[in-house]
Amino acid sequence: MNTRDKINRLLEICPNYEKINSYEFFEGDTFSETMINFYMKLIDDADMNSEEEVEFLKSLDVALSKYVDDYRFRKHLKTKLVEIDEKEKYYTYKITMKLIEQSSSFDGTQVESARWI
Repeated sequence: MNTRDKINRLLEICPNYEKINSYEFFEGDTFSETMINFYMKLIDDADMNSEEEVEFLKSLDVALSKYVDDYRFRKHLKTKLVEIDEKEKYYTYKITMKLIEQSSSFDGTQVESARWI
């Protein structure tokens, strides 16, 4: 497979690659940095012919795209991540699975309450 075919295959599997890769997170935002670096490493290491790996990458691509685009989703996700201890074994995998799980269940219709004084 030549380079052009590999790039086309990557963009077929991860259509949000450019958006995620170019996301500028705040300094000190270790979660965003960890997730994007993990995503990039998975892409580098993935066997694009493995159906299981491709499906996982597609799910992660959709979840990270929602994370990058939607402030309310990022805020919602932070409340769910406190359930996972940073010192746990396989922490990055566990937060990745939580990200994917929450992205599929978050519909964006949750209303934030504001109090006017």
